[in-house]
Amino acid sequence: MVLRNRRALRFAALGTLLAVVALPAYADDPTPPPPASVTDVNRSLEQLQAEAAAVQADFAKATIAYTNALKTAQTAETAAKAAEATAAAGKGHSDEERRKLGLLTAQAYQMGIPTVMGAESMLWSLAPVAENLQEIADRQTAIKQLGSTQVSQYQEAMAAESEAGRLGQEASAKRAAANDAAAKAKQLSAEVQQKATYAASAMAEQAAELDGASELSKQVQLARNQQALTRWKTYLTELTTAKITPPAAAVLKNPAKLPAGFTPLTSRGAPNPGVAAVVSGGRTVKVLSAETIRAVNQAFSLLGKPYGVGATGPSQYGCLGAARVAWQPYTTLPNLVGKVYPDYQAVPPTQAQPGDLLLMGSKSVGLVHIGIALDNAEMIAADEAKGTVTVTGVPDNLYAALRPTLGAPAKPQVAPAVTDQGVAFRCGNTATSYDVGTGSWTWPLADGTYEIGTPFGQAGAMWSTGFHTGQDFPSAVGTPVRAVTDGVVRVEHPAWAGNLVRIDHGNGLETLYAHLSKIDVADGQQVTAGQRIGAVGTEGNSTGPHLHFEVRLGGDPVNPMPFLATGSVSTGWGSFSNGMIPSSKLCAISSGHMLRCDAAAAYAQLAAAYRNQFGKSLCITDSYRSYASQVSLYARKPSLAALPGTSNHGWGVAVDLCGGIDKYSTAQYQWMKAHAGAFGWVHPAWAEQGSNREEPWHWEFGKPASA
Repeated sequence: MVLRNRRALRFAALGTLLAVVALPAYADDPTPPPPASVTDVNRSLEQLQAEAAAVQADFAKATIAYTNALKTAQTAETAAKAAEATAAAGKGHSDEERRKLGLLTAQAYQMGIPTVMGAESMLWSLAPVAENLQEIADRQTAIKQLGSTQVSQYQEAMAAESEAGRLGQEASAKRAAANDAAAKAKQLSAEVQQKATYAASAMAEQAAELDGASELSKQVQLARNQQALTRWKTYLTELTTAKITPPAAAVLKNPAKLPAGFTPLTSRGAPNPGVAAVVSGGRTVKVLSAETIRAVNQAFSLLGKPYGVGATGPSQYGCLGAARVAWQPYTTLPNLVGKVYPDYQAVPPTQAQPGDLLLMGSKSVGLVHIGIALDNAEMIAADEAKGTVTVTGVPDNLYAALRPTLGAPAKPQVAPAVTDQGVAFRCGNTATSYDVGTGSWTWPLADGTYEIGTPFGQAGAMWSTGFHTGQDFPSAVGTPVRAVTDGVVRVEHPAWAGNLVRIDHGNGLETLYAHLSKIDVADGQQVTAGQRIGAVGTEGNSTGPHLHFEVRLGGDPVNPMPFLATGSVSTGWGSFSNGMIPSSKLCAISSGHMLRCDAAAAYAQLAAAYRNQFGKSLCITDSYRSYASQVSLYARKPSLAALPGTSNHGWGVAVDLCGGIDKYSTAQYQWMKAHAGAFGWVHPAWAEQGSNREEPWHWEFGKPASA
């Protein structure tokens, strides 16, 4: 995409509308042309993301197949060894019974006692004791024993021989199966190595294009910001042209008591409080309050400012920080998003107007994000996913719209209570991953019933978001669809999905199953991993029978393949893929190591405190890890390394430390446990002592104490 020079609209008569606060400087200047490096970009950031997602999905698929084959081989080997041990025991038992029979037969032969056994059977029974005939002594005892036990011992020996033969055949079959499984695992291991080589090469090739594609994406976002601002300034010009002076908020609060010349603004037949309308020149002009206009102007002035965890300005802003600055000095929002909801009157989302506070969240996660509403289904927000204060679409997890100019709610508004150990997302936290736990997830379709279809991230106009938000699995209509892990069902019927099952797994994790031909669960039902929830179909926006499967973390769609491979899932930032972040978007810390810039700043503060305590610098072995280096590490250490594309190293928010911190019992480690959290650095639960993967050296940038 090439952006052309164009002159933004100039408004000479905005007067007091613009005087309330300065708007961004670029609003009144021609949009600068993009750098030459942008016009030469072969693939956009979105295309690179889609290609990276496809490579990662293919690698994850191969890894999953290998992992499953390895487990099968290990299980088969265990079964073969058990069968061989049982067969050996059976053979030993058979030999012993045959030996006993041989002793009896030998005694009968020596003593001239008639035997009921034929010649062939007698020779068979004598074979084990042929060298020990002289050991038979007591004739009277032998006669008595032979008379009572010879026939029964013959039967026992024959039965033991038969069982030993059966066990031997079973052991041979299981050994053959184990050998076949081991060969398959070895073959798939070689395929994983080949795909690792390809993935590393493909990602290295992409890395060369990242900076240009990132700049192009930035230009596209700037254009979107500009378009939103132009629409806003057009509205302000419309007020000026109609000679409308925006009244104070108190004047517009009651639609039934508006000043002369103002009429209620209706939305779907209902009056919209806090907003009015004026008919001018045959057109109805919406009238917002002066305080609202100031808040929106202030929000626009923050565009382009970097995102910072819990930041309140002036150089960085967290999502709540941007909203607070926008509405000051009219009102000061509480310091937590969850506390905003009870303090201001909610309006139906269909009545949302520019300046309203839009709250995103759900019952299991709580309220996690906030933005300033605009027209055109857009909002201004400090967005961790984009790394800046920006114009973005309103997410589909919109929970409520609040209008600060209406004051406190007429009826109590209770924020959604977090029903579990919910992970905080976006506002005041950089948590980027979640793990459901070893062995507690499964695939949505059974092996052999599906193919791998359109991957996550593929760009296309057929999707309202502009890219594919899930992973498609082509499959026959009626194929059973399963819940991937435990959770609570919500049944929906949106136009795009036809029949949709959404499962809330808690801790901000949701999975979606779309285009179903049949739904087998009820709204609010608790389901378990592997439980049937419906059947594959082609309902809604579909080009053929398939399951559209999504994974969402904190309301954001993320690549499902790493989740299906490992049971863990990650969110991104800055519109980049894991391990595919341009070096220009990272900040150096020490010894060639780099992190996301807010994490780097917090690391520097942590390092200073550590130096004051121990008199030496933090020892670091790893920080940001490119996708190619993740693949290389995984190929060398598959049992230790995370599946490429899932590591928090790939987001630039994780470090591996040394110098004593890499051992649980040291003073350095204990100091980190006590003090690192104050700087936003945490030791994840999965790495704690006693967990499946003990890694005292691994630390991640999380929630700062100030957030």
